[in-house]
Amino acid sequence: MIRLLATLALIATQTQAQDWPQEYYDPATGGAPADLILPMPCGGAMAFQKVTVPVDASDPLADRRVRLGQTLDETGYSDYLNPAFLRGSFTDPQTATTFFYIARYELTQGQYRALSGDCTEPDRTDRVAKGGLSWFDAVSLAQTYSQWLIGERPTALPVEDGVPAFVRLPTEAEWEYATRGGARIDPTRFPDRSFFGDGDLRDYARHQASGSSRGTIGPVGLKQPNPLGLYDVYGNAEELMLEPFRLNAVGRAGGQVGGIVTRGGSVLSTADQIYSAQRTEYPPFDPATGAPLAGVTFGLRLVLATHIATSDAHLRAIQKRWAELAGTEPDTAIAEADPLVLLSDLIEAEVDPGRQNALNELKLQFRRAGDRAQTAQSQSARATLLAGAVFVESLDGNAAAIAAKAANIRMLVDLQRAGNQSPFYARQVEKHVTEIGDLRAVQSTYLLSYRTALESLNADISPSLRESAYAVLREEMSLAGRSSLLKTLDRFWLDVLAYPARPDLGPDELLELALD
Repeated sequence: MIRLLATLALIATQTQAQDWPQEYYDPATGGAPADLILPMPCGGAMAFQKVTVPVDASDPLADRRVRLGQTLDETGYSDYLNPAFLRGSFTDPQTATTFFYIARYELTQGQYRALSGDCTEPDRTDRVAKGGLSWFDAVSLAQTYSQWLIGERPTALPVEDGVPAFVRLPTEAEWEYATRGGARIDPTRFPDRSFFGDGDLRDYARHQASGSSRGTIGPVGLKQPNPLGLYDVYGNAEELMLEPFRLNAVGRAGGQVGGIVTRGGSVLSTADQIYSAQRTEYPPFDPATGAPLAGVTFGLRLVLATHIATSDAHLRAIQKRWAELAGTEPDTAIAEADPLVLLSDLIEAEVDPGRQNALNELKLQFRRAGDRAQTAQSQSARATLLAGAVFVESLDGNAAAIAAKAANIRMLVDLQRAGNQSPFYARQVEKHVTEIGDLRAVQSTYLLSYRTALESLNADISPSLRESAYAVLREEMSLAGRSSLLKTLDRFWLDVLAYPARPDLGPDELLELALD
């Protein structure tokens, strides 16, 4: 605290330097500009990128389940596949979904100097990523920056529910989700080992390789970005995370809490050691000296976020939604038969502490099962909507193929009627007729799957969950650049809304609905 106050006092007494040129805070000028630029002491600045987390923002308990990690047996104890849940701190009013901000680049030497109160005019060395930090240094820098922004430049900060953001280290889930490309990457590519597929790692990272870093941390923003516009997420400085290390107990976090974590690899990492799921544990203190461990390649990338209960109104909304999901609101006829409500009554009436604890444990298991069911149903709704859109797309292609074959048959028949009785034309007509028969058989299968998707979405999924799943999936497709499939999804959604009025459509009418 004394060190922080001294640093802030030093910053306050320094003469405000002229604003830095862009090359010192957003050097990748060849691409799109950063989503957000925040001021720093000494005329500096820091660039941030928006990371959309597609969930229904109107539901305060909605979050996004993503599968992180990698199926690598040799490092499975650290980075095996595991479920994670994400939600952004901020709400996008246009899409009604959530997002957070993450720094576009690793903290540079120039930005480190500015946060330390050194307002010397920047030079080219200030574009180099800052290494040699301990975890405690990183937390202190985030604290210094937050306090300066809130105290000196509050209007520059994004706000949620009237509350300004603060700066912190990223969680591992936030970092990996953003590094993989978040909702900007094709969903089929999200689980890949790296976001660039079969490309050359040297185009994206400074690491231990011929023609790359030579083991020294370099300037930020010189390599190619990931789909979110983030630079140097692989290699250069290894980035410190907010939470401590835990083992991967075959798909879940292990019970023992360990040391500090870095992600992304560094200039000392070989190509096989750099991938999105990679994690490294270090002791927080140097075993030889007891001082905070400050590895030569330890750097950081900051995140902008808010706390959760930003107002009394928001807290009440959270409590209300939690009560709905937990089944603790007894003021309805349905609640009278709700097992959780009955169980709560039994717990309140139970006088034996042992039996009361056992009943509470049972109640917890009920709620966990309900939460898993809710998550599974949401995923099922998104998957069914996506499948329905694919069936519509397939029916479009199938109908076009049938129409083309039919046109060929008409042309051949017209030639025969005109007097050309060549056996070749007769064989071609027979061939096209057979192929149309095959296409109609495939069409029948597509129609069956299409109807099943319509029925499932209307009979098995509640309207609110269905609408939420559609909004989230639509945002995913938009962010991933899947414009063609997005149009088909919108068509299928109209079919979903229209289907309840005529669920007994015959095959021809159903096909007309799909192709309309």
